[in-house]
Amino acid sequence: MPMPKPSPGHDKKSFIASFMANESMKREYPDEKQRLAVAYSTWEEHVKKDVYKAEESVYKEAEVNSAFNFIFKSADKGLVSGWASVAVNANGSIPLDWDNDIISPYELEDAAINFMLDYRESGVMHEGDAVGVIVESIVFTKEKQAAIGIPQGCVPEGWFITVKLYDMYVFEQVKQGKYKMFSIQGKGQRIAI
Repeated sequence: MPMPKPSPGHDKKSFIASFMANESMKREYPDEKQRLAVAYSTWEEHVKKDVYKAEESVYKEAEVNSAFNFIFKSADKGLVSGWASVAVNANGSIPLDWDNDIISPYELEDAAINFMLDYRESGVMHEGDAVGVIVESIVFTKEKQAAIGIPQGCVPEGWFITVKLYDMYVFEQVKQGKYKMFSIQGKGQRIAI
């Protein structure tokens, strides 16, 4: 059976729901998370193709620029806040990460929870000993945004963290722009879509 495609009457939410309920897709993608990833990918490919291509070409530049939006709470506390990962941009488009991968908000939330339960330490460029620890963490899913009154389309669905850096030299390097973004290290199963 051919892959379902969005029709003119579909909005994103209704297409994803119909894709997830489609019996053929349930048989082809029995794992719900994989089916959801394929549904998002199909939506992006067939409905927002031109926008997606344009955003794909500028995403990496935008990600670098967003790194300059770190929030420095106070020099004496060594606190730095910013996005650890974005699953869905505020405008609803799905960004590619530096490895040309995507992650669903649900997978990101699971990964963030497991990371916070088991690790929380922060290093520099994935090398050497820890120089800090994550002290605040929230994954802004649509459900959480609605619950705290954030209007839809204002904030990405992503993982926002605050790191307390114990190493003031590293803190100064971040402030000076040497380190421009967070990079979360972990393992995952890559699924071609």
